[in-house]
Amino acid sequence: MDPSTQIVQSKTYKAPKSLLLRMWSNPEHLSHWWGSIGFTTTTHEMDFKPDGIWRFTMHGPQGRDFPSIVRYRSISKDQIEYDQMGDGEHVDYRVKVSFVERDGETDMNYEINFPSAIERDRFVTEVGAEKRLSMSMDRLVAYASTQSASNIELVIVRRFRAPLDAVWNALTDEKQIAQWHCPAGLTMERSSGDLKPGGSWNAKMVTPSGYAFEVEGEYLDIEPRKRLQFSHRWKKDDGTYKPTTLIDIKLHEFEGKTTMTFVQSGFWSEESRAAHLGGWSNPFQKLSVLLGSATANKTLSLTREFAAPIELVWKCWTEAERFGTWFVPRPYTCPVCEIDLRPGGRLYLVMRSPDGMEHPMVCEITDIEPLHSFGWVNSVPGPDGEMAMHGGTNVFFEDLGGRTKVTVHSYAEGLTEMGAMMIGGMEMGWNMTLDQMVEACLAG
Repeated sequence: MDPSTQIVQSKTYKAPKSLLLRMWSNPEHLSHWWGSIGFTTTTHEMDFKPDGIWRFTMHGPQGRDFPSIVRYRSISKDQIEYDQMGDGEHVDYRVKVSFVERDGETDMNYEINFPSAIERDRFVTEVGAEKRLSMSMDRLVAYASTQSASNIELVIVRRFRAPLDAVWNALTDEKQIAQWHCPAGLTMERSSGDLKPGGSWNAKMVTPSGYAFEVEGEYLDIEPRKRLQFSHRWKKDDGTYKPTTLIDIKLHEFEGKTTMTFVQSGFWSEESRAAHLGGWSNPFQKLSVLLGSATANKTLSLTREFAAPIELVWKCWTEAERFGTWFVPRPYTCPVCEIDLRPGGRLYLVMRSPDGMEHPMVCEITDIEPLHSFGWVNSVPGPDGEMAMHGGTNVFFEDLGGRTKVTVHSYAEGLTEMGAMMIGGMEMGWNMTLDQMVEACLAG
């Protein structure tokens, strides 16, 4: 790159790179360090994954607001790359943030690339970009030092097309909670709570076979229409409990819509975090439907039997070179398919239409139990940055002695016209791809 079009700064942090990456992925953390001294940040949307967007407003100390959008290009444990689109007064630019860890410390290297040297110099002169960047990186030093490197967080940011009062009521009214709080396939048998600091809450969810899941906790902090914080623990079959996690939900209204930032922290493993991501995804879709926020929604359950051993069928779902050959409905093709097969890992593919248009699908894997189950959640941003669709899929495998039964549960909500069109073709698409999987299994 040409140095005349860049701003480059580095900072060393007494923290592992995993902690710094967490400071970038959680809007509650970003609000404590993003921007120069005196600025605060309000997040309206955030989907921290490739092709996801972060829509936010920076509030200056003089009372002026600076709306902005970030579109993430790539995210890994070593690097974040994104395009920043400003408020119309300043040029858009690309940013690359890399992390190099050594001996418990991490160098964070920040590189801004402008379209020209003229634009770079104007940004430095008019905005004071170099000084502001340095202050933001210093703020991160101070804030990161207060955070635990061992904490594991789940962050979900959802923007509902509903007023703040309606969202708050749906989160706190027992009758409404019963309508959305259960994942698909479960029934809420009991839900009660004493909505006050120190008050307890509990719920019981039951499968069609009668197996029960019980969960409980205590309310810790309540600010009506703003914040709901409570503990959360699952009851095990022997009457003891899994480790307690903390859930912190914050709400704010912007442009007639309500943003919910949901943070669950204190997980005992990455697997438990991924499982809870899958567990919350479908209820939040149901919450969106309850609030009238979804343009369209659909839940599918499909079952197929394949004349192939379960080991081969499992490979067709979990090996990228096999998955990409059948999962995209023809005449679309799949030039790119990547699977990081672990809870919290990425499933990424590109669907290419006959006219050459490419549609990326970025998913986070929530469940892997070899030869038994495979699950993920996904979201699709529209071309204007507005979130078009949220969804999730769980696949279950059953060995029939040389044959394999596969059951697919898939759900989605559309938030825009584009999302509604995608959901309109959802059932046909799944049937076509499962037909194509027959061919993949026969091919070995």
